[in-house]
Amino acid sequence: MARGRPSPGRAPSGADTVLKLQNRLITIMRGTETDAYGDETDVGIVHRQHVPAALAEKSSQTSDPAAPVRRTVRMWECILPAWCDVTTDDTLMDETTGFYFMVESIEQQPGPGYYPAPLILTLRMRSGVSVNSDA
Repeated sequence: MARGRPSPGRAPSGADTVLKLQNRLITIMRGTETDAYGDETDVGIVHRQHVPAALAEKSSQTSDPAAPVRRTVRMWECILPAWCDVTTDDTLMDETTGFYFMVESIEQQPGPGYYPAPLILTLRMRSGVSVNSDA
């Protein structure tokens, strides 16, 4: 995913500025879990908790792969530390807002080579899931 770069002499603004700060803690959930009624939920059990992350909404006008209708699909970008174990099958929860996200893609940010490069995740908000929906 190509990101726009600020012009020389101008400070970055908007989502690019937010992504330089670890502004959230997230919980990574993996697999499935059984609720009190014996039904299987796809939110999963907690895999990692209180992971520092930079999270910002990126919105674009695109066609949703599930429907041929053009609509605004809100995409989010998340930057995680390199040590974080995350897959495209995981569900992420923003601990501040309680929003749940599906992982669309995982990339590794280019780095100087001495330190592991941070992970760049493209996320899509999950609808119909709330903090208490699977409790």
